[in-house]
Amino acid sequence: MSIPAPILLRGGTVVTMDAARRIVAADVMLEGGRITAIGPGLEAGAAQVIDARGLHVLPGFVQGHTHLGQALLRGLAEGRDLLRWLRERIWPLEAAHDHDSAYWSGMLGAADCLLAGTTTIQDIGIVTHMDAIFLAIEDSGLRAIAGKCLMDTGLGVPAVLAETPANALDELRALHQRWDGEADGRIRLAVCPRFILSCSQRLWEGAVAIAHELRLPMHTHLLEHASEEDEVRALLGAGQLEWLDAVGVLDTQLSIAHGVQFGAHHRDILAGRQLGIIHCPSANLKLGSGIADLQFLQATAGVCLGIGCDGAPCNNDMDVLEEMRLAALLQGIKAGPGKFAAESALALATIDGARAIGLDQDIGSIELGKAADVVLLDLERPQSFGADEVSVYDRIVYAAARDAIAWVIVDGIVRVDHGRLPHIEAEALRRKPHEAITALLQRAQLV
Repeated sequence: MSIPAPILLRGGTVVTMDAARRIVAADVMLEGGRITAIGPGLEAGAAQVIDARGLHVLPGFVQGHTHLGQALLRGLAEGRDLLRWLRERIWPLEAAHDHDSAYWSGMLGAADCLLAGTTTIQDIGIVTHMDAIFLAIEDSGLRAIAGKCLMDTGLGVPAVLAETPANALDELRALHQRWDGEADGRIRLAVCPRFILSCSQRLWEGAVAIAHELRLPMHTHLLEHASEEDEVRALLGAGQLEWLDAVGVLDTQLSIAHGVQFGAHHRDILAGRQLGIIHCPSANLKLGSGIADLQFLQATAGVCLGIGCDGAPCNNDMDVLEEMRLAALLQGIKAGPGKFAAESALALATIDGARAIGLDQDIGSIELGKAADVVLLDLERPQSFGADEVSVYDRIVYAAARDAIAWVIVDGIVRVDHGRLPHIEAEALRRKPHEAITALLQRAQLV
């Protein structure tokens, strides 16, 4: 295990996102990949000193739902609702991945996340070549919970993606052996059945068994679009949440993406359970899925909300600051202006988002002993200027953009320095994705 050199963040305004929501003028010491001291006038010793004067120091942003394997596919699935988007474009394109295209898709997506301040993702990967995605996560420096996408059936599913349950679960076990805990603990494995319409009951039951046996989190898509719920009811004679409950999925450490179609009748099913729901506002708008009712979900016992950009073909970028802003603004339509505060929107991408994916003991706030995942924002720009009386949360959520991000630190290592990725070769990141997508499209024969 490599031990990062110590870093002292000198003189910033620390937006802790701790339980007390303290905002303090302080130095922050990062040592051995952990936050070891917070306070004024800390001694630098041998630490690298980053001048944080005039900057706001925040916990690294958490995205609870991403698809790095789709980063190459940006712009290739426009103008479709969810099921057409999957069946006509995304699945055929994912089926055309090879190791090289998967790796550069992963690197491209990871770079996009880092440059916008994301330090942790939860990622539903691809069916084949998942090692390439994990390798990209390792090389990029991101922290990630990620898993092979599990699929074995369904209308429009290409043959290469429809694995047998036995083969899919055997590969999941092998990936657990190869990758869980790698990259000094930055990489953790998840069990990721895609959704009900592409997974048989046998595959779901096997996935649940492995999640319990290996104590792994489970992540899937659920209640995203009304047409999805309609097809499930026609096929299985039950709603999605009811069906997953019957096969034991709700008794795992579960988080789901979207939840746009959640209603009052689901509350009884969730009684006594814990469920992370990852809100993806841009993707929900682009695919015509609707606007999730965050106030309703927050008031549902056992539910913890996070946020995610989803994938490049349905967003089309990985800027979680934009997602926070959109989440807050859209609730003005659902519940009224100001009903979903900027502080709550920021929490979706920090402490609440970490809790939704089970990592709140390690990330999501700036507190002693937590991982040294930190973002430094420059809010002293014309577009984000505000009087001292203006809420910092409002300035961040409603006015900050990715160009305000000065530094991004993951596990105590600088991964972004004023728009530069020190550990990723810039020319390769420009050239290789173009080569990879050209070859992928030739294999897919779609464009």
